[in-house]
Amino acid sequence: MQILAIANQKGGVGKTTTAVALAGLMADAGKRVLLVDLDPHGSMTSYFKYDPDELENSVYDLFMQSQISLNRVDNILMPTTDPQIDLMPATTALATLERKAVGQEGLGLQVAKALRLLKDRYDVVLIDSPPVLGVLMINALAACQHLLVPVQTEYLALKGLDRMLRTINMVNRARKRKLEFTLIPTFMIVQWLRR
Repeated sequence: MQILAIANQKGGVGKTTTAVALAGLMADAGKRVLLVDLDPHGSMTSYFKYDPDELENSVYDLFMQSQISLNRVDNILMPTTDPQIDLMPATTALATLERKAVGQEGLGLQVAKALRLLKDRYDVVLIDSPPVLGVLMINALAACQHLLVPVQTEYLALKGLDRMLRTINMVNRARKRKLEFTLIPTFMIVQWLRR
């Protein structure tokens, strides 16, 4: 199972759009895909017509348990309109996680633990992370084998890229293996049309 995280410490650069588009392409190629929405805004969850304010089970549940079981993970998984793609949805409760995480150890590996239980079920996992360095982004970076960094082609987004590169260096010091990453320029056509 290949695990890719999509992250940038700047919002509005196309993280969710990149994840959904890649999932569709991979599903069309016959891959079984799992999308993991770690953003409290729940944009990816909303994209698949689920309301992040109304869900009974979500990825938030992974952080409320010390032991993660396959049964619990199965309860979180939701189908999408594409039979090749499943979703681990977000709820707005994820926004409270940073406060609840104070003093709790081991929360940085909850997503990785859950994905290990699904290793034979999916070919590819795409993790959409929030634009904030915290417990949720750390989970995405700890779980992934490769990082995709969407970068809008404008000045402020490039400044945000500098922060993201520093974060990658920090993560590389903590990991046993180097986190490889790919920069994905976004919104290029819009920029070109404006000239």
